[in-house]
Order: sequence, then structure tokens, then C-alpha cells
Amino acid sequence: MHMTGRRALPFPHHLAGHCGSGALCDLLEFHHLDFGAGVLSEGMAFGLGAGLGFLYMEIPGFTPPVYVVGRTADMERDFAEHLGIALEVRSTADPVEGWGWVREEIDAGRPTMVLADIAELEYLRVRMTNTRHVIVIVDYDDADQVAWVADNDRDELQRCSLASLAAARNSQGFPGPNAHTTFIYDWPDALDDPRVAASAAVRRAVSNMLGGGAALAGTSGATGLVGIERFAAAYRDWPVMFGEALPQALMGLGVFIVKAGTGGAMFRSLHARFLNDMADLLETRQLRRAAAIYDELSATWVALADAAASLDHAAGLDAAAALAGLERSGVAAMQQWLAEGAGSATMARG
Repeated sequence: MHMTGRRALPFPHHLAGHCGSGALCDLLEFHHLDFGAGVLSEGMAFGLGAGLGFLYMEIPGFTPPVYVVGRTADMERDFAEHLGIALEVRSTADPVEGWGWVREEIDAGRPTMVLADIAELEYLRVRMTNTRHVIVIVDYDDADQVAWVADNDRDELQRCSLASLAAARNSQGFPGPNAHTTFIYDWPDALDDPRVAASAAVRRAVSNMLGGGAALAGTSGATGLVGIERFAAAYRDWPVMFGEALPQALMGLGVFIVKAGTGGAMFRSLHARFLNDMADLLETRQLRRAAAIYDELSATWVALADAAASLDHAAGLDAAAALAGLERSGVAAMQQWLAEGAGSATMARG
């Protein structure tokens, strides 16, 4: 029975830089899953899902006229694959069916991760739409018609009406309908060898950057390293390309880099934390070298965001020009670790 006016399930929740990795980090802690060295960081959750990616789009006539994102669409799915966790992703147009999935999981003592549009979540009070925002529904109360939600943007569980939650889970907003999408993880009793998971995750991250990865909601644009190079080259020409809309493009860029749930640095700081944590766990200097490159990338993206936020296009030219080389170096460093360590990881999997 669910308790009126309060949540019944205890749930460890922390502020996080990104919704998906924050939710997965909370869920790992809730299920007491780690590699034996303590609670896993948000960066570790992000990296295990190989969220690293890149997409650049120019959208003339829109505000802002660009769209930039530093992760792929499949992080939450890839996270399960790399850790050997069974996952069923369910979607439906039927709100009764969609809520039934959540109720069933919570009644079994399993807080449940879902997609929700931030514009419809009453506790956020924002106007911008994003249907790919990830939250964890921790508990509900039928009598009061409320649920308790863990959201990376709030440091405490949020009380949310079931009506608001239903609207957020069945939104037609940007970047596309979310159709009550629910992630049903079959959480194990323990995690397997971290080297196996790290090898799979790093290999996927490299593939994302070389091949583009899965674009959010099927959006089309320049992806991966090609996208980085396209963005860096285009940034030089933004004053001519966008004209009077240049301030809008710059303001949008600043938001996309540091404020749009990116961990503060186009997701690069989260990936750096993953590499550093894995370097500690596996005692490998090559991952530490790769992490150092992503730390530098984080600082470079932030420098570009600072220039953009001040609407000073010229001040961002050096940072934008440096990105392509640093991103290539980061991928090369991960490839070197795979060449050195993939054999032992493959043997462990076998």
C-alpha cells in the first residue's frame, strides 16, 4: 500500500549534470551495484553507456538557428548492453498501458526510468520543450493522485501530479513524441568484470565518434568527428551565415555547451570522469592519458561557451579551432588503450 502524503520507497538521489547519467547513477546506487570500490560516479554511469557523441545542425529561420549536442541517442540502451543487463524499452500511445508498466515496477519495489517532456513537468516550470528528458519515478499515491520523481535538476525528490506526469510522458514536442517510453531494466545482483564493461563502452564511444552514433530522435546533421570538423569550420563563418541572427546562435551555443544538461562541458567532463575512474579501477596509464585529453576538451568547450555567452564571436575563434584536433586526439588515445587491453577483456568475456 502506498502512503498518503509521503513517499514509501527510500531512494538515493543526487543532483547531476545530465538527466540520463544521473538517473542511471541513482539506480545503480539503489540496487547496490558497483565494482567493489564504492558508489559509482555519474561520469562512470555516462561512460558505461558510451554516451559520448556529437551532432551539429544549422536550422535557418529557427531560434536559435543551430542545434549542437554532445551525446548519442542510445546511451541508456548501450549502458545495459555493456554491463550485460537485460533491458526492455516499451512505448505506447495508450496512457493506461504506459502507467500500468510503471505501477507494476514500483509495486515490485523497482523505481522506474522514463522519458518526460520538461515543458510539461509542473515542478520545473519551464517553457522550452524536450521530450527526451529522463526521470525516475520512485513512488506514487493513488489517493492524492501524485508521484515522486527523481530529476537530475533537483536535489530532492519532487512531488508531481499524475496528470502532469501523464502529459510529460505523452508529449509531441521537440525533438519528437516520447509515447510513454519506459525503461525496464532487469537489475542483477552484482556487476561483472569492469574491464569487460570498460572495453565494450570505450569501443562504442570510439565508434560513435568515428561513425556518428545514433542521432537524437532521428535528427539529421553532421555527427561524430565529421560533425566536430564541420562545426569548427562553420563557426568561423557564423557572422556571414547568420547575420542579424548571430547573437541568437551564440546564445544558443552557450546553452547547448554548459546548461542543457550536458554535465557543464558538452558531456566531455562526464566522459573524462569515466576514463579517470576506470584508470583508477583498472590501474592503466593509457586511460589516464585519454582522460587528460578530455579534461582539456572540457576546458576548451567551456571557453567557447564563455565567449558565446558574452556574444563575442571573435573571442571564441581559438577555442573552436582547437576542438577538432583535441577530439581526434581523444579518440586516438581510446583506440590505443583498446589495442593494448582489448585482448584481456575479450578473454574475460569468453
